[in-house]
Amino acid sequence: MRTKPTTSRTLRQLASAAALCLTVGACGTVLLNSTGSLTRYDRLKASTEASTTARLYADRPALARTKTVRIIPTHFPESVAGSSLTAQERRLVANNADRSLCYELSLRYDVVSTRNADLTVRAQVTRVEATDLLGAGATIGTSAAVTIAGQVGIGFAEGLGRIPIPRVPIGLGSLTVEAEALDRRHEQRAAMVWGGAANSFTSQPRYSRASDPYDLAGDFGQDFGFLLATGEDPFRAPLTLPNWNRIRVTTLGEAPLDPDCEAFGRPPGVDGMLADYIGLPPEYTDKGPRAPVN
Repeated sequence: MRTKPTTSRTLRQLASAAALCLTVGACGTVLLNSTGSLTRYDRLKASTEASTTARLYADRPALARTKTVRIIPTHFPESVAGSSLTAQERRLVANNADRSLCYELSLRYDVVSTRNADLTVRAQVTRVEATDLLGAGATIGTSAAVTIAGQVGIGFAEGLGRIPIPRVPIGLGSLTVEAEALDRRHEQRAAMVWGGAANSFTSQPRYSRASDPYDLAGDFGQDFGFLLATGEDPFRAPLTLPNWNRIRVTTLGEAPLDPDCEAFGRPPGVDGMLADYIGLPPEYTDKGPRAPVN
């Protein structure tokens, strides 16, 4: 049985964020809805972990027979975001889901860009709560103040600067996505309704309304990709440390394992980590897809 590599999302399972969210209300709102974007919902089973919940289905024998997979770019309609996110921000969020999904699928399948694929994967964002700039900005400002104070030798700040500063629990973002994989006969072979929310303890604050939805989109892509690649519930799989390939591709932003994944661009890498540290918006370092995706 394949185990699930430990990443920024799965590390949250090892922390006490879930209990803290329940006791002090320091999580965004997770809500699963059924909008009709899937061909069927009747086989979905509930699953959950920490600040993420889902309903999912996988036809394991059909997935085991699969060789090639095509990814249709995630649809993020303007009607879902309203005025909370711009077209550029919606595109960035959707592409982060696709890029993460493509990496997970490339571990098991040949990702192709043509219609001649054993499975066609599609997803749609059905609900979003943008990051509140006031709450994120307050946390970024507090963190910067503590860092500066620690550098000039103020006692309390020197001690505080060695531990993470929780986010102000105001306007934590959330995201809901519906996704499925269809075979050549348009039969559903896997599906997921996924909902995730940021929390005050492990979610990175950045001065962008798209910040939390962007990170959560990557979490969704990882979870749905794992379901498709293994047929297993991503929330119940054993944890393992990430291997070098995962670090190289998903963290350092090097070339993906499957060339077709280049269509979704590469993660921001070291530049992105530095930008995150000082709270810059993800669009400063993530340039999105490298070429039009058909």
